[in-house]
Amino acid sequence: MNRLKQHLLLLLALVFVTSSCVNTKTTTLKTEDCINSVEGTLIDMTGLDGCGWMIKLKDGKKVNPTNLKRFNIALTANKNITFSYTKNNDIVGICMAGQIVDITCIQDQSKE
Repeated sequence: MNRLKQHLLLLLALVFVTSSCVNTKTTTLKTEDCINSVEGTLIDMTGLDGCGWMIKLKDGKKVNPTNLKRFNIALTANKNITFSYTKNNDIVGICMAGQIVDITCIQDQSKE
């Protein structure tokens, strides 16, 4: 009976681990597919503790994307992009340099 409980517990742990894996699928969409897109510039803030790649908007504000690496775009400092995003109020970041957002669509402006 004790062995059965161990196997059941192991199976349950395995189910939780595999179901919690993040989808790392690369996504590419065209600007025409982006709803409410805005222009921005990629900025490399990896030199600051807890920070990474961020996007500077035209008004000077910065947004901190949670899923930028899921998109098929080369991360290059000062690259102009057009993108759509939603605010993510469920996550607290330690960078504290901008609003945390989830990118829904991104387009490299240098390819146009």
